[in-house]
Amino acid sequence: MSTAMLHETRTPSYWDSAYWNGARFMSLSPEERQLLRSSTGLKAGQFVVDVGCGRGTLAATMALWGARVLALDFSTVAIEAARNTFEVEDLHFDVFDVNADSEHHLIRPGEVDLLTCRLTLPFLDRTRFMVDARRWLKPTTGTLHITTAVHELTPPTHAHRGLTLAEINELGDGWEYAKHYDVVDSGAIKGIVLRGPQR
Repeated sequence: MSTAMLHETRTPSYWDSAYWNGARFMSLSPEERQLLRSSTGLKAGQFVVDVGCGRGTLAATMALWGARVLALDFSTVAIEAARNTFEVEDLHFDVFDVNADSEHHLIRPGEVDLLTCRLTLPFLDRTRFMVDARRWLKPTTGTLHITTAVHELTPPTHAHRGLTLAEINELGDGWEYAKHYDVVDSGAIKGIVLRGPQR
């Protein structure tokens, strides 16, 4: 994939067009939901920020589990679809560009219990996002959960092929706890759990 394509996929207009034209991504299976819940230890009442929420299925699921969820995406089309689909208590959808916008008014440093990023990280400014994640999460108990396709195990015909195995392993650098697991049996989708960023 070219540098130009990588840059384009980081823009709100790219994703507005994709969602407007009916783009669909891997559905959230019951197995994936339970793997995420068990690996993060998410509890009712905790504050969750879902970055790159798309049409909001994961965010709504976590809100139904009793979490307080702020779901963010830089696509206005996706956020409008999410708002029109889900009306769940303690679930708030908002347009926010993590690649460009300043702090969100509902996120205070050190107060996020769980930060989720499902199939989105390859399209973010990864360095900036990881700095923001460390700042937003509770210092010792806050958890970052990333779901990503594995580049080496994704067919070349797919437009968005995720992170390489080396990039997935590097995500754990500087965290006290780092673990990844297979979301699907083939290993082509990984869940990554990071906790306790070193200060």
